[in-house]
Amino acid sequence: MLNNYFILKETAEYLNKTVSGKRITEVYTQEKNKFVIEVTDNAENVTALEYSADKTYNYIIIRRNFSKAGKNYADLFPEIMNLKITGTGIYNDDRIIRFMLENNYELYFTFFAVKPNCFLLKDSEIISSFKDKSEFINKGLNDIIPSAAEGGKWDNENITIRDYIKYRYRKYGQIYADEALYRLNLTGNETACVNLKEIADKYFEQTDKNLLSPEYILYKKGNKFVLSLMQLNHLKDFEKIYSNNIAELCSDYLKSKKRFEKINNFKSQREKEIKGRLTSLEKKEEGLKIQLSHCLESETLRKYGEIITGNAHLIKKGDKHFLYEDSSQEIIKIGLRENLTPNENAQHYFEKYKKQKASVKLLEGKVKIIAKEKGKLKIELKELAEMDDIKKINREEKKSAEIKKDETSRFRKFVLNEKYEVWVGKDSASNDLLTTKYSAQNDLWFHVRGASGSHTVLKTGSKKELPPKEIIYKAAGIAAYYSKARNSSSVPVAYCERKYVKKKKGFREGSVIMEKEKVIFVKPSIPDGF
Repeated sequence: MLNNYFILKETAEYLNKTVSGKRITEVYTQEKNKFVIEVTDNAENVTALEYSADKTYNYIIIRRNFSKAGKNYADLFPEIMNLKITGTGIYNDDRIIRFMLENNYELYFTFFAVKPNCFLLKDSEIISSFKDKSEFINKGLNDIIPSAAEGGKWDNENITIRDYIKYRYRKYGQIYADEALYRLNLTGNETACVNLKEIADKYFEQTDKNLLSPEYILYKKGNKFVLSLMQLNHLKDFEKIYSNNIAELCSDYLKSKKRFEKINNFKSQREKEIKGRLTSLEKKEEGLKIQLSHCLESETLRKYGEIITGNAHLIKKGDKHFLYEDSSQEIIKIGLRENLTPNENAQHYFEKYKKQKASVKLLEGKVKIIAKEKGKLKIELKELAEMDDIKKINREEKKSAEIKKDETSRFRKFVLNEKYEVWVGKDSASNDLLTTKYSAQNDLWFHVRGASGSHTVLKTGSKKELPPKEIIYKAAGIAAYYSKARNSSSVPVAYCERKYVKKKKGFREGSVIMEKEKVIFVKPSIPDGF
């Protein structure tokens, strides 16, 4: 839309009033496919023009509050430094803006769909270009300007009125062509008879007159943004935003479109992340429910223990099973361990019952935590769908960038109270990082005995004061939770001060040895709310 002929023509006229008579002080590029021309009429009044040769955003605009980067830029077109711009305009009634400079230098900015570029000419010969310099050097402009496409001539007898407008009034573009059909109450598929051609010709003759006194309107609807220099009745359901001049209109268009794209890209990426987390949680939930269904069979284990106890006189050591007929005359087959007495077999079932009973509560707690997390994510998804606050998105992006820069985001963190925190590694690499870099000498270091698990550190913040017993047990419970023993009812956890944890040369990632450790038995758990 920014490279529409009439938009460019209006832009050229605006630039002629704005930059003619000013001198070029700098030309440089600091972004791919873009460069900046700074012009001034004195030392304090600097105007920055930005040209984009990007196919998606091909434009030339005046940039407000623009500053040159301190590094990572390249100077361009040194031949025209300090030369005065004597005038600007449209070249050859085409989508080319021409800057005339002193000493027979000229700049030509092209706005074609294929390979937009800027050419520097001296005495009508190309001496440099923004892109593909070697391809164009020493040529004339007419040698490289694409010729108008052939085909579909408007005097063809069988041509539709849509194609007649498309080929005869090509420079108006699709938007103005659609407006013509709308105002003339045509579908576009009608045969372009003499009468319809005359009607179309008169319409565009009037349109030319209307564009001599342009309006500056941005039409917006969803992901559609349309620039226009006149009212577009076929876009009556679009929001209209008026600007004071062509420079403001082009700037508003770019800001609006890029704002929408930024919001849309942010929402798309965040939605993907949230849905990924939801899928992961649903898989965990499904696994926990399967475990829970097995554990809910614990009453059967208790029943077997009671049956064995009540029928111990019928069972002897060495039996592989015991057949029992219940009140409904159903035969129950109970497996036995041959090396155990009847009483020991009964105790074996009672112990299994107790463990599974304890696991039920633990698993139910985990399912509740996952359900709570899923609920939060679903609320976040709903809020995300309604989000259109660019300032909020900028804050979110800044926050995400800060988190990425924060190396400690690789750890799980649990705030026990205003004084104590527990940090837990997530993998071998973060375990090493936590132990060797992010734990103080007097922090308490925890690890499960006899099972693999995460390095866990209780941040004490003091060299003198030992943490309270309940805080140590909470930290040990977290260490047990993030280990292979998390489903056990009682887990041995060793701990010592960090200064007694050693990582020797040659140890694999995540491997250490402890000295002067103490061992406590705890139930695997994490604090409420995490």
